[in-house]
This record gives sequence, structure tokens and C-alpha cells, in this order.
Amino acid sequence: MSAGEFELINHYFKPAPDALNPASVLLGIGDDAALIQPDAGQALVVAADTLVSGVHFLANAPAAEVAQRALRVNLSDMAAMGAEPRWFTLALTLPKTWSDETRREWVADFSRGLKDCADDYACSLIGGDTTSGPLSISIQMLGQVPAVKALRRDGAGLDDFVLVTHTLGDSAAALATLDEDSLNVAEAALDETDRAYLQSRYYRPEPRISQGVLLRDIASSAQDISDGLLADLGHLCEASDVAAEIDIAELPLSLTLQKFDVGQAQRWALTGGDDYELVFTVPEQNMPQLAMAQAQGRIQATVIGRIVSGAGVHCELDGAPFSVDTTGYRHF
Repeated sequence: MSAGEFELINHYFKPAPDALNPASVLLGIGDDAALIQPDAGQALVVAADTLVSGVHFLANAPAAEVAQRALRVNLSDMAAMGAEPRWFTLALTLPKTWSDETRREWVADFSRGLKDCADDYACSLIGGDTTSGPLSISIQMLGQVPAVKALRRDGAGLDDFVLVTHTLGDSAAALATLDEDSLNVAEAALDETDRAYLQSRYYRPEPRISQGVLLRDIASSAQDISDGLLADLGHLCEASDVAAEIDIAELPLSLTLQKFDVGQAQRWALTGGDDYELVFTVPEQNMPQLAMAQAQGRIQATVIGRIVSGAGVHCELDGAPFSVDTTGYRHF
């Protein structure tokens, strides 16, 4: 570790002694590894994601927004398991071509965005690494959940309802708004409020932590939507050895997304990805419990289909099969 690396870590990332979760962090930033103490009776939940400049965020994106996005997509993995986030580590790769001033300014803004998000979701940075190379951020998130309550992909059963939280397609639309020559965007009557909403949905997706905790006692399976509804629901079906039938007309679209061509909006909702909403299944006998939670404002969810026998995800619109060219984002 270079002197510059120590300086960056100590100045921008080392927390104060009274940081969040002090009792659970036995040893934090500054040693070879951290020591944490999960609560009694809780299973440790671990997830990791890497965001690469030019792939998962724009190269000129504000550093604070990159930090928000990087942490929030990892928090979404906790939500999908019904877990509560507690701790995370950060591996930060910074371009060697940056000047010292550029590096300090970027890290200062990044660390501010990271702290703001960590404070909002009550999780503590406990360690990590910095190095040089193509700009990328890797976060490992750790949380906890009662072992028998954890939500998994492999629990969907025949005739279960398929639901999604909030709205889909906004994040894909946000990327399209960055292309001012896009015909679809030019035809949409977007004002500054619409554009700000879409950008927020991209850079600051809302991890559905409280909804995931609520679904522990209601849902039979769950998955967060990162690569696209069709792709991620397909993963859930494969793990559960079932198929799903969904009605395109039931996909929940925001008022902003409804300003676009309806076909384009539906394709973004199906395959756009990066929404980090939850897709989950609920047995019929648990639907009254879910309806009560909806009435209480504890969750916003829409039924989009049912679980059936077979394999894959089958779409229909107005009673006819609906086909798409791709199911979602492919990493390779």
C-alpha cells in the first residue's frame, strides 16, 4: 500500500469512533481485515457487485452519484433476500492518468456520496482496498436475516402470483434521455421534472429493504431486477423449476414513462434492467396479507402474472403471445 493510498483511506473513508453499528464492528478500517459480530440467531448474508466506468455508469458521471449508485445496487441484493444491511467493504480502482488534484477532488465527492447513502441505510464501511487501473468500484455488502426467513429464488410454486414492486423501465429511459438525438426521446414530451426523475431512478435506485423484510412472511421467492424483468424472472423460474406467464398490459409504468411510445416503454420495462425493483411470487393464500400491507402503505406491488408448469417466461398481450428480441442485459 502506497503512502498516497493510506492518505486517501484515512482522510476520506476512515470513520469517526462513533460510526454506525459500533458494537457490531469489533475491528474496522486500518487492519488487514475487519472483525464483525452478527446478532445472535441471524444468518450472515453476503453479496458483491462491480461497477465499471463506461459500462455501468457514464465516464463523466458525478462522483457522488456514482457512489450512490454503487452502494444502492448492492443494497438491493439485501432487499431481495429479505435481509437488513449492516456492513460493506469497498475496492476502489482509480486511473493512474489522473492528476493528484483530479484524484483528490473525485475521491472527496465520491466519499461524500458514499457516506450519505451509508447513513441513509444504516450500514458501515469496514474496510477494502484502493489501486490504480480503469475506473471501477467493487462493493461487498454484508447483512443479516433470520436463517429460516431468508427469501430465495427457488421457492416459487405452481399457481403463485408474480408481482413486481413500484414501476419498471425508468432506468433504461434515463439512459435514453442522455442521447439527445434519440427519436424516442425527441418524441416524448419530457420536461425538466421528468428528466430529473429519470436520472434519479438511474443513479439513486431505491433498494426495497423494508419491503423485502415484509415479504419474508408473505412471498415464496424473490429476486431483484438488475438485468431486466424477463432475464431475472427467468433466473427465478429456473431455480424453482417452473415457468411464468405474464401480461404485458399489467406492467406498472410511471407517469413519466407513459410519455414515451407505449411499445418502447413496455420493452424498457421488460428488458431494460437497472431498476432494482423486486420481482416476487406469492401463494394465493398469502394474497390477503399482501393486500393488507398494500392498504397500509407498507408496500407498492402489482400482479403481472402467474407461475405455471414448464420452463421460461412467456408473455402475452391482449390474449396473444408477445415476443421480444432479447431478455435483458448480458454481461458477456
